[in-house]
Amino acid sequence: MKKTFSQQYPYLDYWIEDWGEMETTNGDWGHSRLTLLDEGGTIYEDAGSKSHDEALEKAEKFLRMEYGPKCFDKESIVALEDEYKENGLV
Repeated sequence: MKKTFSQQYPYLDYWIEDWGEMETTNGDWGHSRLTLLDEGGTIYEDAGSKSHDEALEKAEKFLRMEYGPKCFDKESIVALEDEYKENGLV
C-alpha cells in the first residue's frame, strides 16, 4: 500500500502545516531541488540531490535530526516519533 506524504515524511508535513514553507524546483541551473524557509528566511537548502525523492528524504532527515530537536516542542517531537513507529519508518 502506498503511503501518503504525511506518513512518509512526518517532519516535513508538520513543517508545512504548522511551521514554515517548502519550495521545490527541478534542480536546473544549479538551483537546489528543495528549500525550507521560515520567517527568518532559508533554514535548509538541498545540495546535490539527483531526484525529488532524495531531496525529500534529506530534508526530512535534517528536520528530524538537526532542526526539530532544537526548535520543536517536546510534545510535537513525541507525536512525530510515534508516527515514525506507526508507519514503520524507524
